[in-house]
Amino acid sequence: MRAAAARIKNPMLEILVFSVGGSRYGVALGQIVGLVRDVPDTGDPEAGDDSEAWTGLDTVLFEDRDVPVFRADDLLAHTACPSRHPREVLIFSDGCGFYGMAVDSTGSVVQVTPGDDLYTFPPQEVSDVSPCRPWGMLTVAERPVILLDMKALVVH
Repeated sequence: MRAAAARIKNPMLEILVFSVGGSRYGVALGQIVGLVRDVPDTGDPEAGDDSEAWTGLDTVLFEDRDVPVFRADDLLAHTACPSRHPREVLIFSDGCGFYGMAVDSTGSVVQVTPGDDLYTFPPQEVSDVSPCRPWGMLTVAERPVILLDMKALVVH
């Protein structure tokens, strides 16, 4: 009896690219459960029209639930520049509930396969300083994209 040989396709990873404070990041599409667009501008009204301060949202409505929202630069710690006026919220699940991360804007979904311009970082421990650890980097349109792992973050 001969064993049947099957050709295995190269695994493909789909990455959603987004920006925060002028930097570009990416998250595996499978880690995102939703996207809320056109969040209101919640700048400081006492600072005048040219305010760059973003006071943040407490929650957004997603699937008829109020979901807590965090600033991306708070979750990313030292890896992100502060956002001026985030316009979208990526929705994630930590297994106990949903939470959102406010980002400046989302871009396209890129497909990454072995052999692409993908660099993976050595494993590291999750820390309180930066719970969304960068695990790799790739280049999209000649600009670097830092890849994040949101699975290690527990909010609830």
